[in-house]
Amino acid sequence: MRFPKDLRHRRRQPEIMDQAGLDADEHHRALIALGRINWWSAGVPAIWPLVRDHCRRLLKQGDERAVRLLDVATGGGDLPVRLWKKARRAGLRLEVAGCDVSPLAIEHARDRARRQRADVDFFIHDVVAGPLPRGYDIVMSSLFLHHLGESEAVAFLRAMKAAAGLVLIDDLRRGVLGWALAYVGVRALSRSKVAHVDGPISVEGAFTLDEARALASLADWSDFEARPRWPCRFLLVGRGL
Repeated sequence: MRFPKDLRHRRRQPEIMDQAGLDADEHHRALIALGRINWWSAGVPAIWPLVRDHCRRLLKQGDERAVRLLDVATGGGDLPVRLWKKARRAGLRLEVAGCDVSPLAIEHARDRARRQRADVDFFIHDVVAGPLPRGYDIVMSSLFLHHLGESEAVAFLRAMKAAAGLVLIDDLRRGVLGWALAYVGVRALSRSKVAHVDGPISVEGAFTLDEARALASLADWSDFEARPRWPCRFLLVGRGL
């Protein structure tokens, strides 16, 4: 294994899964790998308490309607399905949806929801080319911010701010340790060749924690926090924006 000589500067390289013409079977395997990575890196345990508390806060304020959550750039849909299940077990009325630009990813996510009997709506939407859908109380995105350039990331965070009262961004933190974990961990969790290549590239294209804070400030987020979390990720939380 050869480590990059320098990860101090962001190196944005195109990932294989973003490219047109990717073989469908390879794409499905990469989405399955992404679901395993999300499980291993405890994405839902990090996000769920914030979702749960927001639902309860709205209920205490007398808002008895179902809380609506949208997962932007949902990929294989594993996170929204798991969040829906947690809300059901907790007795909370949470309507969950996910959107993605890839028709294949949406097909994969819908199949996952059907197999797990989860009432989650998935639909095709390009969040870079068009505005975010409205009418949601919570908007979240996992492992998408690092796909964007700096100006695109600021525009994306502005759009998230305008879309809901609670915004959750879960993403990679750039650094040598994260790169090594991505290199070794993805190979341990999956045989997907696409994931093997894209994992380290994703870390090289990720933002640091300080950069994430700067992006939120540039996007005019007022009440927010950026917290590090294991393994080599950060959670950007915006409330009442």
